[in-house]
Amino acid sequence: MKCAQLLNPDELSALAKAESDHELLDCLIREKYLLVVDWKGEEEASQIGKFLQSRATALIPGTLINIGDAYAAMEKEELSVGDAVPFLLKHFQQILKKLKLTIILLDQQNDSYYIGLVKDDGLKDLKKQNDEFWKFSAFGSSTGEVLYTVNCDCGSMNVWQLKRGEPLTDDVCQDCGKELFDKEGNASLPVIREYI
Repeated sequence: MKCAQLLNPDELSALAKAESDHELLDCLIREKYLLVVDWKGEEEASQIGKFLQSRATALIPGTLINIGDAYAAMEKEELSVGDAVPFLLKHFQQILKKLKLTIILLDQQNDSYYIGLVKDDGLKDLKKQNDEFWKFSAFGSSTGEVLYTVNCDCGSMNVWQLKRGEPLTDDVCQDCGKELFDKEGNASLPVIREYI
């Protein structure tokens, strides 16, 4: 069964009714086996920490992780919009590594994080299931960069590749010189973001 490595044996029955990839994904999210977080950050306080604690306990009963330290460390940092989620995931991954658990991300070709947790010994099997819809990777194994594309009114395609969280400011179209991003990083035209 696809994605079985994300669950403990008692949780597997929840996936049995899913007849398509989309239904399976909806089920994983609804049952809180995957957490979806916007690239800008958490929607509720300690959302990622509570999710990872819950999944760690489900995979290894009795497991407790200290989620407060990650949030305390984050408060001390001056993070830009979009930097909080990678910061938290990196901090939690260091804790979970000692428990032989790995944070995984499902790439859905959008700017949200689809976060899961898997035992280290199930990671390889989960990656083998990868196809067009299910592209799992261990957190930290991707480049952490964003490909920005803006199609200017003049017909020119403008592309930038930056580290996630690195601002794109004060830039113009390569052909006509029209301002595409102002000094605050606001775009004058629609921006396509691809996380790589």
